[in-house]
Amino acid sequence: MVLAREMLRHQRIFVNLLEEYVSQVNRIFRRRFVLKVVGDRVWETARNRGATDLDVDAFQTDAHQREIWADAIRERASWVRGAELVITPSQYLARIVCGWGVPAERVAVVPNGVDEEFFQARAESPRDGGCLHALFVGRLTNWKGVDTLLLALPRVPNVHVTVAGEGPEYAQLTGLATQLGLAHRVSFTGRLARSEVLAAMKRAHVLVLPSLYEGLSHTLLEAMAVGLPCIATGCGGNSEVLVHEQNGLLVPPLHPPSVAAALSRLERDENLRQALAEGARRTSRRYAFTNTVDKIVARLGEVW
Repeated sequence: MVLAREMLRHQRIFVNLLEEYVSQVNRIFRRRFVLKVVGDRVWETARNRGATDLDVDAFQTDAHQREIWADAIRERASWVRGAELVITPSQYLARIVCGWGVPAERVAVVPNGVDEEFFQARAESPRDGGCLHALFVGRLTNWKGVDTLLLALPRVPNVHVTVAGEGPEYAQLTGLATQLGLAHRVSFTGRLARSEVLAAMKRAHVLVLPSLYEGLSHTLLEAMAVGLPCIATGCGGNSEVLVHEQNGLLVPPLHPPSVAAALSRLERDENLRQALAEGARRTSRRYAFTNTVDKIVARLGEVW
């Protein structure tokens, strides 16, 4: 009711999440709107329900999946095509949105931004020996690749992992850690408050993001701002931010040996870890939150 009331009061709407609800309400109010798309919710729903094992790219054109999810796809088309402009955080997502039938001239890329508190923080530097502390932060879904990280750990005995987050895969992942004999080397914290995430990044030596799919990860950008070197898959928007061996290490998805090899490199080579950390901090300055706001405001001004 609050959202419907506010839509009634305003002639122009910027929609960031809740797009399905806004679309339904807008059938009555007929407001002009700009939409921010941060991912493919149809695919995410299908993956969460165990209805597909396809990655997000293959899902877009698979005839069988398009038939199964035809109603959800039509609903998505109704709100993305009704927007005067669709904003995405990465070129990768822009291409996906264009595949949904939105003309390229009505899609704009505005990267996500990082709050100043992350730039003001600083990860521990340098290491003083002992274990390499790796950190994962995110929702525990079946596309985040935490199982890949866990399967990599037996190959790198001097690495300890903290998994921060909650989600439908929590029980399966804790069970996998126990099955692999890693309970003493993996800490599951559950969901952390924002201040606790920042503190965890400051304590860690590397962030690992082994996901199958990312629009443009806030966690990745925040870790880079703190000066935390990152190991990430080249999926989605990750490769638009990370340059291999310059400000992070890119690995293929679903490949534990590659994650293990990257962790081993950073565990053995402190000079490389520090070089990647500095590269990450330099890159992160492009993603200040104030820049994101200014770019969105400019885009809204062009439309309205």
